[in-house]
Amino acid sequence: MKYFLTVALLAFGVLGLAAQTPRVTLWTGFDAALLKGAKLNNLTAKSGSSLELRLSSNQKIGSLETAAIKARFDTMVLSFNGLTPDKTNVLLEARVQMAGVWSKYYRMGLWTTDPNQTRRSFDGQRDANGTVETDTLSLSKTADALQIKVSFSSSVLGVTPTLTGLAAVMSDAKQHDKVVASSSNKRAWGTDLAVPMRSQMIYPNGGRVWCSPTSTTMLLEYWSAKLGRNLADSVPEAVKNVWDSTYDGAGNWSFNVAYAGSKGLRAYVNRLSSLTEAEKFIARGVPLVLSVAWEVGTLDGAALPSSNGHLLVLRGFAKNGDPIVNDPAAPTDAEVQRVYKRTQFEKAWIQASGGIVYVIEPRR
Repeated sequence: MKYFLTVALLAFGVLGLAAQTPRVTLWTGFDAALLKGAKLNNLTAKSGSSLELRLSSNQKIGSLETAAIKARFDTMVLSFNGLTPDKTNVLLEARVQMAGVWSKYYRMGLWTTDPNQTRRSFDGQRDANGTVETDTLSLSKTADALQIKVSFSSSVLGVTPTLTGLAAVMSDAKQHDKVVASSSNKRAWGTDLAVPMRSQMIYPNGGRVWCSPTSTTMLLEYWSAKLGRNLADSVPEAVKNVWDSTYDGAGNWSFNVAYAGSKGLRAYVNRLSSLTEAEKFIARGVPLVLSVAWEVGTLDGAALPSSNGHLLVLRGFAKNGDPIVNDPAAPTDAEVQRVYKRTQFEKAWIQASGGIVYVIEPRR
């Protein structure tokens, strides 16, 4: 039988719950003092101001189960930050409450950086309540609460995974294609962050579908220069470190931010509602990875004629408010930086992915 310790007055995480817009709720458990109601099994919390959970001494398995996270949503993407040394892994699961009844736990990902273990998502989970599609839980109707479970595993005593952050972005899919109009204060206009340029197309063996890890490595290289730390890998190395064996690709949103988080950064998937909202990140020096798609003739100057799903970096804004991007679909590194028309680009982003972004920044 599992023994659960209800956390009381343990400083290991923060219940951050912010309704950014009527269609998006972001939950974060990264910093601060208390995560009320969480249950621990065979885990030890490091005291202090930031989340750090690991297996207790003489334990090979353990788990964290959060308290119920209140929100109204039908779509959820889960993010994880931490370390998984060789011989270890973590399994992420989530369940939802609908009309007072909890669903089963859906497996959202098995994460490991051990080259001898298999990193994977769990497509094919489908029941009357919902479906898991790689990194996204899509529900048949609106839920009113979420609960997250993280299972820690090690095959060697004394070697443990470490959890340093969790995040869940919950949203209303019916609102995903709607830009939430708001006037810009223009403070980010004329700001161009020095994000290094990397093309995915210079790699002949698979590069055409490596937009996500290429974009992630651009942000890691940016923070390497800012923080004076060597965080960046080559694009092929990043591909290897985010590869999802079930998806058979490197585009899993959750795995890309987990990879960035393994570098000691704070990284999570979020949904924004407009470029005005994205400006707030640029104004404080945080570039973003955005998920976009467009048809022929709808994005002037695009590196590709069309795309049904593509990741690129938002690095700033021209003086007129047009977005400055690093588009890894450009044929060479030197051609990666581009300026797209604001209205066209915003539509390509919001209507395609519901405003999906990777937020990657220093830990606070």
